[in-house]
Amino acid sequence: MNCLNEEQIQQYLDDEYGKEEKEAIGQHMEHCLQCREALTEQRRRMLDIKQSLDLLVTEHPVIPGFKPPLKINRNRLIVTKFILPLAVAASILLIMLLRPFFDAEKTPVHGTNVQFLVSSGELDANKPVTEYPLTITVVAPDGSISQSTIN
Repeated sequence: MNCLNEEQIQQYLDDEYGKEEKEAIGQHMEHCLQCREALTEQRRRMLDIKQSLDLLVTEHPVIPGFKPPLKINRNRLIVTKFILPLAVAASILLIMLLRPFFDAEKTPVHGTNVQFLVSSGELDANKPVTEYPLTITVVAPDGSISQSTIN
């Protein structure tokens, strides 16, 4: 094997070679004094650089606790002050408007009830509605039924 250059020595130190290449370089280093000295020098430079970088960081930084930004607090204020009461008022209004429909099922009918039903017969979409017969069914409060058909 030929002697190693600086780049190959650095790759060897960085453990970038495969198993077979490492073994071949290791065997070469056993027999080549020049490559062993170059490896030792490269390793010494690498340690010097690491030590000098470690000296730059003398203290570990203190990380302050998390404080939420003021905008989030303002948004919460808007939600709790305006939107939440508005939602509650809308819910109460909706309940008040729908209550008569639920109460209507519980109480008997004392007035006129009108229902519109479409017969299950065949309908032609091209034919005007006025040409279909109109059947009116009236159910009186006493339960009597009367029907009349208009052509």
